[in-house]
Amino acid sequence: MTNGHENNGATANPTVVRAELVSDGEGHIALSGEIDHGVAPQLDAALESLFSAGAGRLVVDFARLSFFDSACISALVRAHSTVTERGGTVRLVNVDRYAHRVLQIAGLVPLFEIEQATGPDAEPDD
Repeated sequence: MTNGHENNGATANPTVVRAELVSDGEGHIALSGEIDHGVAPQLDAALESLFSAGAGRLVVDFARLSFFDSACISALVRAHSTVTERGGTVRLVNVDRYAHRVLQIAGLVPLFEIEQATGPDAEPDD
């Protein structure tokens, strides 16, 4: 596992945090690669820019997220707090079963609207 900052040649899944304010005060965040303690400040900055622009609801896309740690979770919890103060919700989309399990273990599933990903990693093993 890498720390999310190394680039030994071509990287198949670079770490990227993309933020966009869409109509009606909804902010979208797309996460790619590994969001760890070194990258979480980028996520915090992206969230802050959306809140400053008036976002009252958030959609966070996990489709290209390969790893996240407690720093990412903390940023999402802070975002939830800010959004709920504004009367909105945080929706996590394309959440695979592994990410869902981490959120479940952390006791955070009730905080978010969660849409699971489709495909082989979407459903829990029986």
